[in-house]
Amino acid sequence: MSASKDEVVPMASEAAAAHDALRATLQRVGVVFEFSVCRVAGEAPVVGEAHHREVLRRLGEETMARAERHWREAMEKNPSLQPASFDAQRAFDVASASATRLDAAAVVAADSYPPNHRIAHTRDLDEVDWFEWLCQAFGDPPYPLTVADEAERATLFPRFCEAIGLLPDEGLVLLDWVGDPEREPERSTWSAYFEDGKEWWGIWCFTVWNPRRGTLAAVMASTTD
Repeated sequence: MSASKDEVVPMASEAAAAHDALRATLQRVGVVFEFSVCRVAGEAPVVGEAHHREVLRRLGEETMARAERHWREAMEKNPSLQPASFDAQRAFDVASASATRLDAAAVVAADSYPPNHRIAHTRDLDEVDWFEWLCQAFGDPPYPLTVADEAERATLFPRFCEAIGLLPDEGLVLLDWVGDPEREPERSTWSAYFEDGKEWWGIWCFTVWNPRRGTLAAVMASTTD
């Protein structure tokens, strides 16, 4: 069946395979960000919040499926584990999520920051933009990344940004779906997935429309030690 105008559809098989390979690499080294990338059918699609919400819904479903698969594998190794509450704990009520715009001007080349970038404690944190925080969070999960060498570490964030279309000067439209849990706790209550990150590390959930590439991506992360 052909895609209708402005419909959110999966990426072509070659691109999807590349994303799967990147996802496997990120999981292997300990990056905690989940992502999903789609395209929008049509020569000049008009992309609105409903499109962003659709790719976010897809990411939620994919994340639940991967988590359930891992959970079942763990149960096979340890039958004493109880799966009864799994679905309720990880459900994503995307319909009740609300969006705010992120500043696309904050997006710079992913290699602008060193692989071990850390925001200096001497800086005024209110002046640090969201993209720089993303760079730090990506490379600094609760448990250190287990990369083969520093050359591999240096490739990870640029590969991630390339995959999701998070690139400067490409007319991006970015929507945030959770906000700062300390300042806006009500914005992240649409899934218990975000509860772990609220302990201290943080939570992320945003969507990226890249009109130059025709891609629409969703990204999220939430974890603790």
